[in-house]
Amino acid sequence: MEPKQKICKNCGSNLIIKQTKRTPEQLKKAYYYTAYCFCPNCKKLYHDEKFKIVNNDLFSGSLTLNKSKKQSYDIHIWTDGACSNNGYPNASAAWAFVSGKTEKAGRVIGKQTNNTAEAYAIYNALFFAAEGKYKTVKIYSDSQITLNNLQKSPEKIKENREIFELIEDLITANNLTVDYEKVTGHSGDSNNERADKLANNLVGIK
Repeated sequence: MEPKQKICKNCGSNLIIKQTKRTPEQLKKAYYYTAYCFCPNCKKLYHDEKFKIVNNDLFSGSLTLNKSKKQSYDIHIWTDGACSNNGYPNASAAWAFVSGKTEKAGRVIGKQTNNTAEAYAIYNALFFAAEGKYKTVKIYSDSQITLNNLQKSPEKIKENREIFELIEDLITANNLTVDYEKVTGHSGDSNNERADKLANNLVGIK
């Protein structure tokens, strides 16, 4: 009997398997994936435990993605998320990011919370960077919770773990170097304000 075809949770299309690019950085992680599942329709990535390799010789501490502190980057991206009626059944969430003249935003699919929106904003920003063939990326976010989670191995994250798994898979698959910086929301950072406005507009927050 042939194995059941995996389908995308977002659009229902059949997933295909893509091999990751092997890099020395993988050997420094507690675990990594040799391949991932990819939706050719909506471009979502999914991890699969059968492709997981555990580096048993390493101490399974936190995964640090912003340790390089590069002085120059291929691209700088500001991200933000918004959620109207956060914590209530009628909640509505959206993500957004800006980079130069580029402005992109979208509605969150699935759990409608502010933290989900913040995490998806970073995922979509990195997907944009990968599509543009940028390799060194600087992300600016005003979400301390999201930035804290990005310092952990996804398996240690309780809330929105699946999004952080997608982020790690995306970084690994495209051999990205990503640094993060905390910015203070509503403090006059024009790019943060732009991203904030985009996300708020989608969920009706004035």
